[in-house]
Amino acid sequence: MTNRDHEFSDGAARQALEALGRLCSPGTNVVLVGGAALILGYGVARTTHDIDVLVATPRLAEFGRAIEQVAEQLDLATRWINDGAKAYGEVLPDDFGDRLTDIGRFGHLSVAAVSRRDLLLLKLHALRPEDLEDVDALEPTPEEIAFVRAQLPRIARFDPARAYRTDAYLASQWPEPPREELASQ
Repeated sequence: MTNRDHEFSDGAARQALEALGRLCSPGTNVVLVGGAALILGYGVARTTHDIDVLVATPRLAEFGRAIEQVAEQLDLATRWINDGAKAYGEVLPDDFGDRLTDIGRFGHLSVAAVSRRDLLLLKLHALRPEDLEDVDALEPTPEEIAFVRAQLPRIARFDPARAYRTDAYLASQWPEPPREELASQ
């Protein structure tokens, strides 16, 4: 029997990752996104239902038995850690891996999170109410918003409706300052 209503706080997430790291092979790595990245990587005080993995080496399926054992041991949902978020990987620029934030080692498991600006890009691409709460909690800088804006033409090539929606939201929340060359004319 698993606890489907389990919520991961910072401490609970670290406990689960430590248990998983004891069972993993040496050299196992995961990159987190979503609520777990916010909590563990950026100190946002919230909880999450699961731990979203964007990239895993080896693939999560290859250490599925260890994941199941941790679920049984800690009374967690069977998908307490999952790679469903990898479907959104195309939203990120190809060089996102150059900006990872190290969360730490948990036994044989190395854990990192995507950068704040990449996480903001994912959250602003999704634009769900909970994502907007996360954006507010991160308090994005003008440079981070500029980074998100700069990604929209690339995103528009494969998801024009979302790129437009994100652009409209950004314009409503963070109007672009006038360009110097236009303001001086």
